[in-house]
Order: sequence, then structure tokens, then C-alpha cells
Amino acid sequence: DECSSGDTFTDGSVNLTMNSMFVPDPVVSLSVAPKAKDSSTNFSRALNRFTKEDPTFRVALDKESGQTIISGMGELHLDIYVERMKREYNCEVVTGRPYVAYRETIRTRAPFDYTHRKQSGGAGQFGKVVGYVEPIEPDNPNKFEFVNELIGNAIPPNFVAACEKGFTESVEKGALIGHPVWGVRVVLQDGATHAVDSSELAFRIACQYAFRQGFMAAQPAILEPVMTVEV
Repeated sequence: DECSSGDTFTDGSVNLTMNSMFVPDPVVSLSVAPKAKDSSTNFSRALNRFTKEDPTFRVALDKESGQTIISGMGELHLDIYVERMKREYNCEVVTGRPYVAYRETIRTRAPFDYTHRKQSGGAGQFGKVVGYVEPIEPDNPNKFEFVNELIGNAIPPNFVAACEKGFTESVEKGALIGHPVWGVRVVLQDGATHAVDSSELAFRIACQYAFRQGFMAAQPAILEPVMTVEV
């Protein structure tokens, strides 16, 4: 019960580990919940067992809805585990609609030039960022890259980190259908600050809006899961 797929076993006289297997990202997700409240223990036991057996089967808790989400390599893959819960653990579950793991990307280079300015009586917010977004090369394994090409002190170093954070947060939820953005490089080239109103928060917000501006101008597209099967 304590072992998982991919573990290495020896006779105890050697200390070796085999290379880990390649585990692809899931392509379909479902929300699941036990039909009966008194089945929650068996429900948890089943999910724990299945994740140890199968590294392509993932379980997560949706922070917003509180739902349990199972993910795998297809609807049939998940249907099998739903049926196993019923057959092996006497736990019938209610499932939600399948959620396909789409991704968003861009197809061309596009500039951004955005100024975030907010004034509400006291200290305001000000941050300006200039640069461009472009697709990452197909043979590059990175899903997102941030490149700092600032010259001089147009944006102080302590705000550059906030800029990177703002762009990184932006790729977690794309502007098309709200799925993660892959294959995008953000290049920061210039910007401007205000002696009083500039802050890390202001630049983080500026970069989020700037990314959306560049993303929507860079021929955005939706990526569907593609699988290679050997028979």
C-alpha cells in the first residue's frame, strides 16, 4: 500500500534508482463527489490508491468551488476510475461535465505600451511598461519566458521583479477562454515611473494589462490536446 508506480525496489544492499518515466500532462478533467455523505472515507481511499497506481491520474481541489477534480488522458480513462470506485470501494460518485485542457498561445510578435494610472485622493498608482510579446521557438521546452532588455534605469530594479510577477500571473489565465497560455516570450524594453505614485503593485497591474494588450494583438489561438499513440 505504501508503494507507487515508478518506485525502485532493491534487496537493500545497493542504493540505486531507475530513471523516472515520462508522464504526460492530463488532457481531460472531471469534477467528482461521493453520492452519499457516508462514502467520503472510501472516496478518499480510492483516490489515494489510484494516484499511486497511475501517475497519469491526477487529483486536485479547486480553490474557488471546493470541488474535487480528477484529471487523466481521456474521458474513457476517467470513466474507468469512476466505475472502479463504485465496484471496488462501494462508492458511487456524481460527475460534472468534462473539462478539456485547452491552452492558449500567440502566432506572431506584437508590441505593448501600457500606462497604469490611478488617482483617488491620496497616494495614487503609476506604472508604464513598453515591450513586445512573441512566440517561443517550437524546439524550446519553456512554456513562458520573461526577458529584461531595459537600458538604464527606466524602471528601477525593485519594480522589475514586480513586472515579471505581473506577466507570470497573466499567463496562468489567458484572455481568450481563460486557460493557461503557453509558448510566449515577454520582452520588457522601456517604461516610466512616478516619484510618488509608482509601486510594485502599480507595475504588477500595468504588466497584466500590457500582456493582455500584446496578447490580443499577436493573433491569439487556442491549442487542443494532441496525443501520439503507438499500437
